[in-house]
Amino acid sequence: MKIATIFCATIIATIVATSCSTSASVAKIKPKSEASIGNQNWFLVNDNDVVKGLYDKNVTITIDEANSSVTGFAGCNNFTATFTKVSGVASFVNFSETKMACPTIPKEKAFLSMLKNVNRYEVSGKELHLYKGNILLMTFKTT
Repeated sequence: MKIATIFCATIIATIVATSCSTSASVAKIKPKSEASIGNQNWFLVNDNDVVKGLYDKNVTITIDEANSSVTGFAGCNNFTATFTKVSGVASFVNFSETKMACPTIPKEKAFLSMLKNVNRYEVSGKELHLYKGNILLMTFKTT
């Protein structure tokens, strides 16, 4: 009986020691770093994940985090803006754009207006989601 008790105690001690070493290795996992959004061409997509474009050109943005700037094509005109990111709050400000006349100017103005309302973003794989608070404004994809 004593041998069986010692044997069971040895097995339990081995299991406890093994589980403790496993949880110690799990504690060493580093948190994921924030995904970079910079220096990539992001293409605006619609609700069906189809790239949206006008006049056979895609609506795009390219963010240069190092220089705090964004450039893009809004459907008819090119634009530039300042990109800021402070304490988890992101924004696009100080817009300038070319002034070509196009029949789709109202859609372009709506797009730029939504960009001006962005205050946060999330990156999920190859998708960039732009939000105002918790409201998703636009989704972009990169290649």
